[in-house]
Amino acid sequence: MPGADCQYGVMTMRGRRPAESYGDHVDFRKGTFHGSVTGKVEHHHHYGPAPTATASLPAAPVVFTGRGRQAAQLMDVLKPDVDGTADPVLISALSGLGGIGKTALALHVAHAVRTRFTGGTLFVNMRGYEDIPVAPEQAVLSLLRALGIRDEDLPQSPEEQYALYRSELSGRGPVLLLFDNVSTSAQVTPLLPGTDRHRVLVTSRDSLASLPARLITLDSLSQGEAAVLIRRALHLADPEDSRINEEPDAVQQLVDLCDGLPLALQIAAAQLRRRRHRPVSVLVTELKAAADRVRQLHAPGVDQYGRELALRPLFDVTYARLDSDQARCFRSLAQAPGANFGVPTASALSGLPETKVEAALDDLAAAFLINPRGDRWEMHDLLRAYARTISSGEPGLYAEAAHARKRLLHHFLPRMVSADQHLHGQLLEDAPDLFTSREAALDWLDVERDSLVGAVRWADSAEHSQSAMALGLALDKYLQLRRQFTDAQLVAEVMLTAAKRDAEQTVVMASLTIIGNSRYGLGQFREAAIAHTEALRLAYTVGDRNGQASSWTNLGRCMFALEQFEVAVLMHKRAQGMFAALGDQHREAAAWNNLGLPLHSLHRLDEAVQAHSNAQRMFADVLDRHGEAGAWLSLGTALAESDKYDDAVNAYMNATDIYAEQDDPHGAAWAWEHLGQLLARTGELEMAVKVLQQCEAAYAALGDGRGAASIRSTLAELRSRKAGRIPPLA
Repeated sequence: MPGADCQYGVMTMRGRRPAESYGDHVDFRKGTFHGSVTGKVEHHHHYGPAPTATASLPAAPVVFTGRGRQAAQLMDVLKPDVDGTADPVLISALSGLGGIGKTALALHVAHAVRTRFTGGTLFVNMRGYEDIPVAPEQAVLSLLRALGIRDEDLPQSPEEQYALYRSELSGRGPVLLLFDNVSTSAQVTPLLPGTDRHRVLVTSRDSLASLPARLITLDSLSQGEAAVLIRRALHLADPEDSRINEEPDAVQQLVDLCDGLPLALQIAAAQLRRRRHRPVSVLVTELKAAADRVRQLHAPGVDQYGRELALRPLFDVTYARLDSDQARCFRSLAQAPGANFGVPTASALSGLPETKVEAALDDLAAAFLINPRGDRWEMHDLLRAYARTISSGEPGLYAEAAHARKRLLHHFLPRMVSADQHLHGQLLEDAPDLFTSREAALDWLDVERDSLVGAVRWADSAEHSQSAMALGLALDKYLQLRRQFTDAQLVAEVMLTAAKRDAEQTVVMASLTIIGNSRYGLGQFREAAIAHTEALRLAYTVGDRNGQASSWTNLGRCMFALEQFEVAVLMHKRAQGMFAALGDQHREAAAWNNLGLPLHSLHRLDEAVQAHSNAQRMFADVLDRHGEAGAWLSLGTALAESDKYDDAVNAYMNATDIYAEQDDPHGAAWAWEHLGQLLARTGELEMAVKVLQQCEAAYAALGDGRGAASIRSTLAELRSRKAGRIPPLA
């Protein structure tokens, strides 16, 4: 047939694309070819142009908050390359856990930039995580129809359909293509445009690392953003709803229970809207008490986009996509006792060598079941709760989780014992030394503190109690050093309950002592004395002379804090004599130092100086540098009160140097404060200001606002003295 072109198995009138042929074409698909071409002419009478759907975006989310940084990133790259001079990012992929808000952000941004795309905005839900995902050959048909191609004009083969799709896009102005819920790169690559004029935005619960795209990962909302989301959701339903303002603490707890996950927050908001007469605190109580918090987070109906308001189905789909080894690793890692974990912990929990566990971690991170944080990893609280529910639901999986916890305790315990020896400055010959120095031990403890504290809580299980209690006893020195008194008390209370259950009297006594010391550190002196009195009574019951002496010295500290100085002196003298009789020079040194404090308060200064001097010398003899620093600090105070200023300055300087050497910023700050005050008293204002500025910086770095404010006040007074406005300190 002269004057005809053959394209896509369909002959059209020359110069016309299929959509412009007004329905008349020669169909070769059932023709027989013998020399000259013959075919069957079909006439389809369509009046007017074919319908298009090139503005098919679903509505922007009605309630949206946060994501400012990610939205800015997307808006920066979703710019059509009209003149071809730019270096464009053709594809952007939003990835993250199910329910993290990918679709909401994608639609929020797509609506914001839609005027840039004169050729239209096309949306396809690829349903990549449903039982029957949308295949690319199905999606291309929808896209062709949206672009105005009638069904009878569609080519037969997928390859021809993709070619027609790309041709249609090539003749248009810039188009934004949004593919939602893509599960694999293969699901979307055939649908990429053939020209860099257009832009593609993809959302997925997988990382899609093989896609040549700008990869943007979403995580939980911040606490402030999450609270705003709940507030907006409630005010949308009822502008007079005042529960958010009336219960700020409950709202904060609700945000934490939802882990900042937008879907969880929307579900919580839906539950609150449904029960307008109930306070937020009631929902918080219900979620805390729920045996399965993930299942509890559901609400009737669907969201703005027709999706079920439930978390469990989302997590179930992601979990079902794991192979058996990945699923076992996921369940094991959920047993991690801290907020995050490193590769050695992951290796211990999973039972995999470190060389192999890293690959497993990468696989789980690609599915957003864990997230990298520097050289460590973390799992969302809701995912952790989900995995632990799975483990508790079957006997075999429960045993698997117990084995994971046991392996981690066996990993932690020798390292904790070694670190504790470094802190005490006493390395035992028969115990392995797993750290190169005290500083290395402290670095490890600082990183693993939350995990170690959490692992001690496993003492509530009889199968883990012995190892967990041993871990808690070894952890005490570190927690006292870092002034983590709340953690120390929590650890001790868990141990106390387990030790009473297991009739471990020695651990009961040690736990009471730790509770007393922790209460003392928290300023609860009377409560501390009660715990130490109970420990003393038990020590006499079991005939533990060391326990008796320790309890006397601890009670003496409480009496000193309660300003019962004479009683404190008697108690410390008794403790010092008992430690001397036992030959325990280390604890005798501590008793001498404690004795000096009430002597000082009773103005028995010569005796106080002698007691602190004894303590300093004995700590030095047993190589306890941290104890020696404390003795120098106390000695400096007694010397200053005795008007021996040069000796006091020297003592304070020794204390600051040793505290710095021992990586104890609290001790260093105290020593600087005492030294600065003494220098101010003696008129050395320039030096006093410099020392106190160091002290203020130390308190600020420690988060001690009260200490920093006190030093700032002193500095202001010193500057006024330097200016001659106020008299010297008395």
